[in-house]
Amino acid sequence: MPMTRTVVMAMLVAAAAANANAQTQPPPANLGFVSINFGGQPASRDVNTNQSFPIYGETATFATAQENGGGALFDISGGYRIRPAFGASIGFTSMSNTSDSTVNTSIPNPLIFDQPLAASTTVSDLKHSERAIHLSAVWFLPVTDKIDVALSIGPSFIMVSQDLVTSIAVPAGTQTANPIVSREDETGIGVNLGFDGTYLVTRNFGAGFFLRWAGASVDLSTVDDLSVGGFQIGAGLRMRF
Repeated sequence: MPMTRTVVMAMLVAAAAANANAQTQPPPANLGFVSINFGGQPASRDVNTNQSFPIYGETATFATAQENGGGALFDISGGYRIRPAFGASIGFTSMSNTSDSTVNTSIPNPLIFDQPLAASTTVSDLKHSERAIHLSAVWFLPVTDKIDVALSIGPSFIMVSQDLVTSIAVPAGTQTANPIVSREDETGIGVNLGFDGTYLVTRNFGAGFFLRWAGASVDLSTVDDLSVGGFQIGAGLRMRF
């Protein structure tokens, strides 16, 4: 994936640039670290379904077209340096958005065979949210006494909550199609690759930014292999203790 390659290249460039300097830096004064960031997850995905059901001795069909856009991201993580250059961390991210779904239906006539009624409607304000936990091994590369970069890798557990049009209600004796929205929840297991840069303003506080790719896929009742997560970027507060 292009975004995955971008993060990996950033990691390799940072490692090459800082490796020589990392060998001469003294051990860090603080072993614990916390990052609080705000940013975004720009990836968007199409969520389309096609279903059918019997009615009036024929088959009714409906298809949905929905796009999950990106959204603002909140990110917090903390960890501990097991050795001066290596540590472990656990992080949490949260992202949510809303979207519309176009629903195209074909409902048979209750009195006349092979005379279906085609219609289209839009269902608005369908919610999508992702809550993720990231476990990471972290490699620290000090650049100066105030600047360091960190590379990370590990598993991600992404909990998805998704509103979908999952069925159609047709009042008896009519060709009226009423979309029914259901919320589905699932958890996907994937991987995260990250790059983080920090500038310490004081011994314990600073600012920084991060790039991360964290992705997985989930199977919902009406959507198989739904991709979640993706490229993430943000900036915020850095703390050492």
